[in-house]
Amino acid sequence: MRINKGYWIWGLFSSRETNLLNKIKAKVQSKLKSPVFETHITLGGPYLDIDKTFLNKLKTFGESNSRITLNVDGFDFKQEKFKSFYLSIKNSKHLRELRKNICELNKFDLDNNYFPHISLSYGNHEKKEKKILISKLHEFNIPIKISKIALVEVNEDINLWKILETFDLN
Repeated sequence: MRINKGYWIWGLFSSRETNLLNKIKAKVQSKLKSPVFETHITLGGPYLDIDKTFLNKLKTFGESNSRITLNVDGFDFKQEKFKSFYLSIKNSKHLRELRKNICELNKFDLDNNYFPHISLSYGNHEKKEKKILISKLHEFNIPIKISKIALVEVNEDINLWKILETFDLN
């Protein structure tokens, strides 16, 4: 069962990379209408509750962990609302290690079903539309660095994705 209300940890990117990703996201969303959300990669969660202790752990985590590079596999899609159209990310050793370390701060379901991706559009879009869109986009497979982590409040029932705190990675 999907938990649609809670708190998640997202990976965020440098302003240069975010600008690049946002330009691509704008092109995608001009064809595939979507709720508004920040460009990110989900790293952990959900958490039903958070407290000051957890926020302090996240701050310390940011200070003691390095930025990591994500390897992009290109554009892809699924017939799922929150994986409707995205950049596929390789599940590298560094990404798995980062997630494991985040999980140790405050446990979440660190299952084997993790599907790393950077969403470009949420929604229930036609498969044909998405295939046409991929054929019109320039190939994108340059590495992207996670430079921050963020604590995010999510309520998918009302399309809420609110960044509460961000923490720089070294």
